[in-house]
Amino acid sequence: YAAYTLGVKGAVATALTVMVFLFPYAMILDSHPSALFRPTAFALILSAVGAVIAMLQKGDEQRRRSMNELKCLYDIGRAADEKSGMDSFLSTVTELIPRTLNCQRGTEVRIAVRDKVFQTADFDESVNGKVVEELVIGGEVLGAVELYCNGGGAYPKKQNHFFRTLAERIGGAVREIELEQSLEGYYERLEQEVEKRTRDLEEAQEKLIRSERLAAVGELASGVGHELRNPLNVIRNCAYLLNMMQEGKADGETLNTLKLLDQQVDISNRIISDLLNFTRVRKPSPSRIDINGLVKESLSWVVVPEDITVVDDLTVDSMQTMVDAEQVGRAFANIIANAVQSMKDKGELRLSSGIEDDSVWIKVEDNGCGISKENLNKIFEPLFTTKPRGIGLGLAITKRLVEQNSGEIEVTSRVNGGTAFIVRLPLEKKEAKVA
Repeated sequence: YAAYTLGVKGAVATALTVMVFLFPYAMILDSHPSALFRPTAFALILSAVGAVIAMLQKGDEQRRRSMNELKCLYDIGRAADEKSGMDSFLSTVTELIPRTLNCQRGTEVRIAVRDKVFQTADFDESVNGKVVEELVIGGEVLGAVELYCNGGGAYPKKQNHFFRTLAERIGGAVREIELEQSLEGYYERLEQEVEKRTRDLEEAQEKLIRSERLAAVGELASGVGHELRNPLNVIRNCAYLLNMMQEGKADGETLNTLKLLDQQVDISNRIISDLLNFTRVRKPSPSRIDINGLVKESLSWVVVPEDITVVDDLTVDSMQTMVDAEQVGRAFANIIANAVQSMKDKGELRLSSGIEDDSVWIKVEDNGCGISKENLNKIFEPLFTTKPRGIGLGLAITKRLVEQNSGEIEVTSRVNGGTAFIVRLPLEKKEAKVA
């Protein structure tokens, strides 16, 4: 028992004490001189047994301590592999270490890495005799691990090697986490850069395709536009003469055919005008105008069927803006014409306006067939159209005219739910009157 509780020295001292007490009894029992060796032999046997027990006990304690230390290092490695971030890792390590060190009243730990500190709840900076090991990260001392035993107890000197190994393991794990986070950040930046370059490439490709389309439109307009006008005028004149000659004589079918012929000539002329206008849009000549009045004037340029109701929600306030009235008026007329064409049978065309920040806005809404999502981003592209008789220049011209006058145009739509075009133009601010 003395060997188990007091160690080898305690066991020897206990054996010698027993020998001293037993010596008188040995002399009483046997006065022969050999009786002197009996308690001595007994004490030596007790000392030997105690020494063996003490050695086994120390070996057992050392084995348990080594197992705990290895488990601590293993758990630290597992915590580092969980990829939960540096803060989570250091918090976990702060909880692991006290469970490893064999201190009767518990161990307090503090880990400082750069500007971050993680510690147990009862850590006291004023305690003397703390074990302090530097954290070397990437060849630099960037922190420290501090430990002390509650109640002032000291750690065995044999654990100094473990403390150094512990600090090295924590420092290595922190370095691994930092490198991994840096690598993840690099991958994210690389992905973002690849996505950006891909978008730039797609935009460049779209611009190239648009430029090719514009070049084709320009070549078509300049080479064919004027040549088509002459035969179209001849066809119109011939239709007019036939209509005059057949006045009062022709049947209804003949008159309808001549009327249809005249309408098709108008459509052809409008297509040619769109082609020419798209390739030779002049620079705007801005002047101060009331935008609400311009919208109403543009509405008068469009033939609105009787079964379509026009709702005027334009603000009564005067909204002055500096734009080219002809160009912006054409843009409004194109938008209104598209809205009218999208409505079959009965429909409602709503016009509204207002002021927002430093701009005026004009909204043209219809309850027509709407535009699908896949086509919504293409409607302003040249030569894109979903109309059987269109060539896809009306909205492209509209966008170009609005942007030339420092404006913006946007569209929202839903299939079978109608479409809304919003045009924003800079507001002309009133100058303060000088007294």
